Amino acid sequence: MKDTIRLLIFLIFAIKLSESNKTRTSRYSSGVQEQEILNHLLKNYDRRVRPPAFNSTDPAGPVNVVVNIMIRMLSKIDVVNMEYNLQITFREEWYDPRLAYENLGYSVAPKFLTVPHVKENLWIPDTFFPTEKAAHRHLIDTDNMFIRIHPDGKILYSSRISITNACLMKLKYYPFDVQYCDFDLISYAHTMKDIIYRWDTKGDPVQRKRGVGNDLPNFLLTKILTNNECTSHTNTGSYACLRMTFVLERQISYYMVQLYGPTTMIVIVSWVSFWIDMHSTAGRVALGRF
Repeated sequence: MKDTIRLLIFLIFAIKLSESNKTRTSRYSSGVQEQEILNHLLKNYDRRVRPPAFNSTDPAGPVNVVVNIMIRMLSKIDVVNMEYNLQITFREEWYDPRLAYENLGYSVAPKFLTVPHVKENLWIPDTFFPTEKAAHRHLIDTDNMFIRIHPDGKILYSSRISITNACLMKLKYYPFDVQYCDFDLISYAHTMKDIIYRWDTKGDPVQRKRGVGNDLPNFLLTKILTNNECTSHTNTGSYACLRMTFVLERQISYYMVQLYGPTTMIVIVSWVSFWIDMHSTAGRVALGRF
């Protein structure tokens, strides 16, 4: 009986050890596999050349770049300098058939490769923001960006950016005004023959972190509009553009409490002098000074 129990314990221990070794080997093999795939993809890759068109009869057609944005922070709406501060997670998706690895012969290919440190080795759209006054990428603790390569060659690029953006404000109806602040993005070098931008239609192209736009002192972010009717036509060609518009409605309650309320009270108090006897000079003068 004791020998049987010992044999069972030994078998259970051997099975557990075998499973642990398999898991360790699988993890090791997975890391080696990703390394092999990445080395193979970048072996003859030329980042100077844009990718060919994906699923198109014309390989020389434009690259379709799908954009979606997450608004992390909206602050400091400056009416004097006509600008506002914005922090976003900026995401772009496009297809690069040269980076597809689904047909390389691996039985179980990774779902995607997360490779933030190969950015300098890949072709990335040269997107810039024409209404930007100042901007910077976040580098603490490391560069806040990543790149994902999918088996079919789809690339996802994501980066966190803070921007001071210009906004041409119309103050004719101040303080009952509504401001429309545009945020544009466009390719700097590639015309519409090379790059076309599109908003992500699989979901909401612009997402907001909870509370964004509701904590401003003077304005309320009521709506975010998206369109692509901002194509730039210049002497060097036509450039595709996407536009995001913030609809900022000024909060009247702030001005009622800070401006209209005190002013109204002062005017009403000044009327009291009409009910004071005309011979009470001292009282009328004191009230007038008040």
